[in-house]
Amino acid sequence: MRTTVLLLALVSLLAACGGGSSGGGSSVDEVESATTERAQEAVPLVAEALGADVVRASRQWQSCMAISWRHEAFATLSAPGGDTTAQLDDVRSALTGAGYDDATQVDDHVTVTRDETTVDVAPTPARGEGTWTVTVRSECADYDGDDLERVEDDEGGPLDGV
Repeated sequence: MRTTVLLLALVSLLAACGGGSSGGGSSVDEVESATTERAQEAVPLVAEALGADVVRASRQWQSCMAISWRHEAFATLSAPGGDTTAQLDDVRSALTGAGYDDATQVDDHVTVTRDETTVDVAPTPARGEGTWTVTVRSECADYDGDDLERVEDDEGGPLDGV
């Protein structure tokens, strides 16, 4: 019984994280480009909604549970203090107004989606008052050959245009 449950859990995990492949899904270039474009759009929208400055922005390929890969962009923003609930509402309005679908499921976060990209925005008071993070990520996908080598060896870099 225990083995059956473990096998079912593994199959579910593989189905959830292995959404695409280099053979039938989007290419590494397409995924990286789409994620970067979404970040270049979303980060300034969030910064404007918060009255914030972008302190740092970068991008990198990340492993999904060591079985697949996704492209992520990260930004740290510095905003004036304020009512966090109202600020989150402003961020949500800015992003949904730009065509993103609200997918928020966690308090003190705004999570939106468009196509195969997720944007998550949250205050990060542990990094200092008024500090916010924006994470933009693609769905997880499997890659092989040169594409796998590229995502495994990616050292990341700055996210330009934000």
